[in-house]
Parts: sequence; structure tokens; C-alpha cells
Amino acid sequence: MSNEKPQTLGTVMNNIYFKSNKTPNELVLRAGQKQYNEINVIVSNADKNKKLPHSNPFLVQAFIKQVVNRHDNIENMKYTRQGKILFTTEDPLCAVQLLSLTKFMETDISTDVIWENICSRFLIFDIPVNTPMEELAKEIQEKNYMDVIEMQRFLKQN
Repeated sequence: MSNEKPQTLGTVMNNIYFKSNKTPNELVLRAGQKQYNEINVIVSNADKNKKLPHSNPFLVQAFIKQVVNRHDNIENMKYTRQGKILFTTEDPLCAVQLLSLTKFMETDISTDVIWENICSRFLIFDIPVNTPMEELAKEIQEKNYMDVIEMQRFLKQN
């Protein structure tokens, strides 16, 4: 007799998506120990239906100097077409300070990292459905010396 639990739709659905329980701040600091080109931090309005108000760039720079003590390491700052502000830095501590912001010039904000220049995406074929995503992530991390931020399982129809 096998010790395997029977697969129900609920257990299969739980094995479709995995997200690391590490915070973005911790992941950025860990990325600082690896080789990378730059870290891009995006700042957007906490209310997803609104854009960040445009402001005088000198006022924005003065505000950043007040709240980020490693502001000298910010290489670029620009408004995006989507009404967000994109900061580029090579310093992981500066990126963490930007990620920790909750208000930006009297506006409630949310922050996130654009992982494009820091991480890689890859596809692994033919993983059995009964293999838990947590177990797979742990194995990938241990054998390849990398952090798994998130994984998604795509199921074939046949």
C-alpha cells in the first residue's frame, strides 16, 4: 500500500502557484550579494485607479534627499507613462530604503521591484502534478544556489 494522499482538486490547485515568503526588501538585499547591473524600484499611487501627481523635479529631489539617506546612489529617476516614478540604483540598501517608503510627498504609495535585470526566467518540463511546489522550489534552491521568488505550474490538457 502506498502512503500517498489521494489527489483532490484542492490539493492540485494548491500545487499550481508558489510565491516565496521572503519580503521584497530581503530579496533585494540577497540580490546585492550576487552580480547584477541595476535595481529598478517603481513607486505608484496606493490607489491603483489614480496616478502619482506630477511635481517639480527639484521638489521631488529635495523630498528624496530627506527620506533616503543613500540618495546619492540613485542613478536615474523618471515619471512613467502609467503615472508612476521609476528609480534606478546599483545600491541594494538604497533600493530597500525606497521600497520602505509609504508616503511620497503627502500621497500614500505602494512600491515594488522590477526583477528583469536581477533574475532569470526558465521553464522546466514534465513535473508530476503530485510534486508539491514548495518541495520543487526547495530542491531548485539547494542544487543551483539560487533563490526562487515565484513559480507557476502549467497543466497540459492531456
